[in-house]
Amino acid sequence: MILTFDCYGTLLDTSSINECISNICYENNVNSQLAINAFFSYEDRLMYSDEIIPYEKLIRKNLQFMDMDLDTDDLFLSNYKAILQAYYDLKPFPEVTSVLEDLKKAGHSLYLMSNSSSQIMQYNLQTMNKDFDDVFTADDTGCYKPQLEFFSFVQRNLNLNNNNHLHIAKGFWWDIVPCAKIGWKKIWINRNRINGLKEYQPYKEFNDLRALPTYLKTSSRLRTKYPDHHQKPE
Repeated sequence: MILTFDCYGTLLDTSSINECISNICYENNVNSQLAINAFFSYEDRLMYSDEIIPYEKLIRKNLQFMDMDLDTDDLFLSNYKAILQAYYDLKPFPEVTSVLEDLKKAGHSLYLMSNSSSQIMQYNLQTMNKDFDDVFTADDTGCYKPQLEFFSFVQRNLNLNNNNHLHIAKGFWWDIVPCAKIGWKKIWINRNRINGLKEYQPYKEFNDLRALPTYLKTSSRLRTKYPDHHQKPE
């Protein structure tokens, strides 16, 4: 089975980025929640401008807008290197490394789909033992998720169909919604334990990755035993 994964929030814990921003705020008497909200709000807006902005430049531009919005002169922009380093230093959730190893041993092909850049991903992959067959970033696709072209690009390159492929992601808006639109089978990693929108079902839902190897093994046995039975991840 070809398994495509979202990266940030699904495999890598991004809370250290929030902590980095919070530390800057604490040292400079700035409301950290307002700053974090501004950071992710402007990131989303900048991703969907007319022309794609490379991710490192997008982070830098994001910090400029934060300083403007929060009236902090160049406080956040001057900490660009520290915030970028936080991306380089992201670590996987506790179960991720062992789950990826189990999936590889079971014969699955693993691919990453990330809104990050190829350069940042080089650092991120090292924390996951480089278990992936290939990585698709915005540098490759020329767009950011949830734009459907990102998914279509991967589908064309890997010759994906619903008999050979499953997508696994935490991001509901960035991954589950476009998967529903393009017709991909999907598993939602609901780490925040929120209620998903039913209109984008069917999808299987787990709170983390631990159940994934067993689920895939069971699904494979069903397909082998009942070849005409099309098992849906729901």
